[in-house]
Amino acid sequence: MEDQYMEIVPYFKEHMTEYYFSIYLPVMVWMIISVVFIVIMFRKYTFGDWTVDNPNPCDGETFNMPRGTIRGVLTMSLLFITVVIELANARIVGFEQEFPEFMAAFQMMVAFYFGAKVMHHINAVDKSKTKSLAEAATQTTFTQTSSSMTTTTSYSEGGVQTYDNSYFEEEGAAG
Repeated sequence: MEDQYMEIVPYFKEHMTEYYFSIYLPVMVWMIISVVFIVIMFRKYTFGDWTVDNPNPCDGETFNMPRGTIRGVLTMSLLFITVVIELANARIVGFEQEFPEFMAAFQMMVAFYFGAKVMHHINAVDKSKTKSLAEAATQTTFTQTSSSMTTTTSYSEGGVQTYDNSYFEEEGAAG
């Protein structure tokens, strides 16, 4: 098994153009595309013509760009490079074993990226439950009885609501 991995380096020494075209060229093209994309985003959002009347909608985010732009570029770059390495590994068995740290970084990126999304959804559901329970707990009801009718008034954060209960006080009323 060890001698299989040792043959990779001599193979690429013999076939340098294949190594450059299968590994370096796609990665360099991707890096150029990524840099052009980031420069365009910088010009549009970070250094755009924003005024007081027309503020940047992404103000407060990383580099004043839309949320997730940098994270997305890093994720797509790592994914692209992993695909290039796996394609080279399809031709030369054991090629990915030359980059164990990179493969570990890719696995961690996938785990943290999707793990963070799951936790975000769990937290969002918990926040809405907590908000609903808090609103229900702060709502208090007072009943006033006068000689002609009974009125129920509910006080909550949303305002005051008054309901006429005189219909229910009549004999034979439904409810």
